[in-house]
Formats: sequence, structure tokens, C-alpha cells
Amino acid sequence: MLRRSHKKSRAGCLECKRRHVKCDEQRPKCIICTLSERDCSYASPTQPSQATSMADNEAASSIGDRVGISPPGSVSGSASSIPGDAAPVPGVPLPELGHPSSYLSTDVNTAHMELIIRFKFSDHAPEMNEELHDFSSKLLFRCALQAPYLMHQMLAVCARRLAVLFPERSSFFFEHAMHLQTRAISIYNETAAKVQIDQNNCSALLLYCSLLSRHLLADLLAKRDTNFDGFLDRYLQFLSISGGLKGVSVSAWDLLLESDIRHLVLWAIGISQSPPLGNHCDYLRHLISEASSLDLVSKDACRKAVDYLQVGFDRILGNDVRNERYLMIFMPAAVPSEFTDLLVQRRQEAIAVMGHWALYLHLSREVWHVADSGAHLLKSIATYLGPDWGHWLSWPLSVLAQN
Repeated sequence: MLRRSHKKSRAGCLECKRRHVKCDEQRPKCIICTLSERDCSYASPTQPSQATSMADNEAASSIGDRVGISPPGSVSGSASSIPGDAAPVPGVPLPELGHPSSYLSTDVNTAHMELIIRFKFSDHAPEMNEELHDFSSKLLFRCALQAPYLMHQMLAVCARRLAVLFPERSSFFFEHAMHLQTRAISIYNETAAKVQIDQNNCSALLLYCSLLSRHLLADLLAKRDTNFDGFLDRYLQFLSISGGLKGVSVSAWDLLLESDIRHLVLWAIGISQSPPLGNHCDYLRHLISEASSLDLVSKDACRKAVDYLQVGFDRILGNDVRNERYLMIFMPAAVPSEFTDLLVQRRQEAIAVMGHWALYLHLSREVWHVADSGAHLLKSIATYLGPDWGHWLSWPLSVLAQN
């Protein structure tokens, strides 16, 4: 069978050219080399971005042609998109998180119809740029029609949200949310986890991992039956599962860059690379620098976690007009593994940093996944650390008191 030609990245980095993958041409280091921790260099300087913009527009248009959707900010053209050289990668099984209820049918029923009618993508991705909502919603439904595990997870997270919105029916929606989530994981493990991740299924997999992670976070933040030590145990378990979900997308990174979901992936990576601008966390950075009990590696891990938080505070306390106020709610798995190790060790400095994340959650309380969890978590952390650590939490506690 003849192989169709595809657009090459002529200004790409040397490593991507050597591996025969399409480079995104980010400088000084492209995204693919950043994620795969490879050396990244370019043959010669290029004029910034006219050629890159044209290539991106062509890629965006061709993606729209293939799935019948116009990507945000683009106009669909007639050129067809051609898959690149990215090779399939093995699937990744997920742990079972619950047990299906015996009386809930696996067949489609009226409850499922209510959930699908009420599903709105922006309710479950409130941090996403508004320009991406329509594109993402259409892509999600197209993928879900071909991937039953994704459809079940869509219904599950919708039921989980309705349990919050309608307290009088909360037990009904909670039961369906748990059942549908368990069914989604079971279908995933029996199908997608046993096959190669390729051009046809990578978009559905990434959307599934994203919705499942958000569902798990909502469950984590809603529990009030333990003290902070118990919460931290569950949080670390959540980070472990989220790390596994993240591993699915990282392993299929080359495929994702050539798939329908490319626009969302590049948007998310761009967000994760946003530099911190404000000074809300300056005092916390000072305390970390002066902490004699932290070695250099631990200080660096804490600073990186604080940088992520500062990006979130920049958006939510600044004049964000692009609906990206809630960026860092769903980014806990992005912090360095060294910082997670500090939480495992119950290091007070890392827990104090987590107290600032709790404040960010409190400022994001309009989001249904979060609700009143931020204030509860911050108070729990303050009690856990005790008065000797009050100065580490002085700013979060003062803002909480004002709110």
C-alpha cells in the first residue's frame, strides 16, 4: 500500500529529525525533548515563527477536516491530514477502584439518558480556555462513541457532579457515579489496556485519563471523615494513580502530537510551562531558602511546587480574561517527585506549601470538584503543624479570614 506524504517540520530540532518525529519547534527546547529528557538543539537560527505558524495552521486545519471539527482560531481547509511516523506503544492497566452494585444494570437506561443530556464539557474542565470548549466537547463525544470506557467515565463524572448540585438525590447519583466509574475501569482494562496505543485510540485514552483523574480528585476533596494525616494518605494514593494516568499520555506523546487532540495537549503543556509572575508566594520562598532542615534538592523541589502555585495565584488573583483562573486545581501530579517524597516523609515545609494549595482551592470554591474543601484543608493543616509553624501559613490564613 502506498504511503501518503505528510508535512515535515523543516525547522525542527536535530533530535526530532533523527527520530523522524514531527517537532513542535519550541525554543530553546522543544516539548518532545523536554518530556523525554533528551538533548535538544537546532542546526541554525530561524526567523521566529512565520513558517511555524503556517505549519501549525495547516496542521490545525487538517485535524478539523479529519474529525469534522474546526479547531479554535482556524479555518477548515480542503487538505487532508496524514498520520506521521509515531509508533504504537503498549497500553497501561489501571487499578480497580470499587465494585459494581448488583442492582444497577449495565444496559443503557433512563438514568444514563439524564446524565448524557446534562453533561457539559466546561463543567468538568473549568480551567480550560473558553475558545477550546466547543472543539473539545465535540471531540469528546466523537471519541466516546467509539470507546465505551470513555462514555462510561463521562456518565460517571456527570453523576458525581449532580450529586453535589442536587443534595436531595445525592445517594442516587453517588451510587451511579461509583458504579459507572468501576464499569469504565473494567472496560478499559479489558480492552484499551490490552492493545497498542495508536493513532486511532490515543485521543480517547487521554480524555478518559483526564476525566477519571478529575473524578478521583472530587472524591478525595469531599471526604471529611479523617484528620489531616488520613487525608495525606489518600492524597498520596491519588498522586500515585494520577502519575500512572499521566504515564499513559507521556508514553504516547508522539502519537498525541499527530492526533485530533493535539491542540488540547499543546495548550496544557504551554500552561505547565507558564512562568510565575506575582509576589504572593515570595515570603514562602524566603522561608524555604532559609530552612536549615532542607537540603538543596529538597529546597529546589519545594521551589518548583511553589512556582506552580504562583502561576495559579497569578490567574485567580489577577485580571484573567481567558477563563484560566482554575489552572492549578488539576495539576498536582505535575509537581516534582522529590516534593511528593517530602510529603511521604511528612516534612513540615512541604505540608506548609500544601497549605498554600489549600488556599488556592478555597479561592476556587465555585468549582464543583472543590466546593468548601480548601478552607477545611487549610484549617486541618494549621492544626496538624501547630502554632510553631504559624508564620509559614500566615498569608493563607489571613486571606482565609478575610474571605
